[in-house]
Amino acid sequence: MNRHLTRNVISTSRYTLLFFLIICLSFPFSFLPFESHSKSFQEDPSFLSTQELLPVTGGEFASLISVIHLPPPTTDSWTSRGQLPSLNKFVARVENGQNNTVRGVYVPGFFALPVVQQPSGSTGFVSGKPETVTQFQLAARYNVLGFLAHNHLSGKEFFRMIEGLQVVVVKGDGSFDRYRITAIDEYQKVTPGSNWSHYIDLETGERLTTYQVFGQYYQGDHHLIFQTCLARDGIETWGLRFIVAEPIE
Repeated sequence: MNRHLTRNVISTSRYTLLFFLIICLSFPFSFLPFESHSKSFQEDPSFLSTQELLPVTGGEFASLISVIHLPPPTTDSWTSRGQLPSLNKFVARVENGQNNTVRGVYVPGFFALPVVQQPSGSTGFVSGKPETVTQFQLAARYNVLGFLAHNHLSGKEFFRMIEGLQVVVVKGDGSFDRYRITAIDEYQKVTPGSNWSHYIDLETGERLTTYQVFGQYYQGDHHLIFQTCLARDGIETWGLRFIVAEPIE
């Protein structure tokens, strides 16, 4: 009887230990802060959690400091609303001799816009200067070209763009790379004006986190993204528009 009882106790203990081990092994993964996101987020979660992953690009949230930061070249009109310069003239106007700096974005027949850089560490900064776009430094960390603009300024031009258009990115040394627009996507922000809102894909209805949207557009193979806010129902930060362009080989 004692021997039988001992066997039952040992057997029960084994099952209890096995159950405990399963719980312990699953615990770290089930509580990772970026469990549903790409591996890149898990590599440096503390860094990404402090960044403004998807900057606000709507008029009512424009920062006053952006109005005085890094003014664009003072020349004639840069957009197709005026006289659009040729690519060669545009390159001559924006080049500064620095081959590792993006200085301009040119879309033939649509616009020619100088590029300003975000202040170091200010990943939520978007220039308030008219007829400019801002390069997204956090995207550059993942070898992606990200260009931001407020929807009441140069972001208006992003709503004129269509799939198939060619995009020319001009560097400081006068060289340039070509891309072609392959997709245009739009999302509703569950919390307009927030950098940490959930998002609803307007095509599929899928609900995504900020991390998932960032990972979808600002990670992966090298490509280019235009981002601006989507205005609707009188709210300038109602959603986001992403324009995806792939390198032309």
